[in-house]
Amino acid sequence: MSSRSQRKSKNGGPGFGPLVFNVYKPEGMTSTDVIRHFKYHLPKGFGKIGHFGTLDPFAEGVLLVAIGNAPRFNDYIHDQYPKTYLATGILGVESPTGDLTVEESELKHSEVSPFAEDDLARILNDLKGDYLQSPPAFSATKHKGKALYEWAREGVIIEKPPVQRFIHSLELVKLDELSLTIRVTASSGTYIRVLFEDIAKKLGTHGALKSLVRESIGPAHISNSITQENWPTRGEEYELSKYAQRVDRCLEFSPIELSSDEGHKFFNGLPLPKETDEGLYWCLFEGELLGLGMVEDNLLRTKVGLGITPLEKN
Repeated sequence: MSSRSQRKSKNGGPGFGPLVFNVYKPEGMTSTDVIRHFKYHLPKGFGKIGHFGTLDPFAEGVLLVAIGNAPRFNDYIHDQYPKTYLATGILGVESPTGDLTVEESELKHSEVSPFAEDDLARILNDLKGDYLQSPPAFSATKHKGKALYEWAREGVIIEKPPVQRFIHSLELVKLDELSLTIRVTASSGTYIRVLFEDIAKKLGTHGALKSLVRESIGPAHISNSITQENWPTRGEEYELSKYAQRVDRCLEFSPIELSSDEGHKFFNGLPLPKETDEGLYWCLFEGELLGLGMVEDNLLRTKVGLGITPLEKN
């Protein structure tokens, strides 16, 4: 790691970053468990830590863990990239959580009328595009500062108004009697449990997820995720450059190289004349990431500064 990447920002940290890990979250572990592990075992001085989109405990797959100043780009990850899932559910089953993690006594079974695969294909196709969806009662969505699942466990079911989502693709992978496997690419915030329930309702029955794998978040794919044997272990040397990448490698915005004078103005939040296409840009000085800027009306303004002052040229 270069001395430049170890320099502290104006607020005293982090010692390195902003970095992102493409982590494979295993089934049975919460997203918070993963964060807790990295927080405890990473070398000291990494700054803040967070993730870009939670995964239910029964789900597995891609979980992006961010350290340093990288958590500040959470909204940009969500806005920029859809997420792809492989989901298997059972038709004819109704669950209060939308999955099969509850006791058998909590499940309700219903009839499934015969349907043609062509009918299912039409339903999947009709769901693509704009899609209104209400978050499930058992979810991390907040109400009065408390997650909906916390309210639900207290016997209070909160119904939130539907939110506009977008289904980019939805395809049938396998249909085996009452077991249905789909692959879906959807905008951030889409609950696949609810989507599966909606598919089942259009078939005239109920449905609940049996398994869920997040295959990708934008360019971060499950095939490149780091599994538990390659997670950091306290007291052992850990090659950050091998297992993490700088945040600008995760978000595909074009780079703008700034001069030392421009870099100092960017650091201080001053607008800079830039005659280029409007939009978001990574701002760098001699390859060092200074932050994210936006060009509007031929002016570059700081959107997210990393608090790093460009080194003066020798």
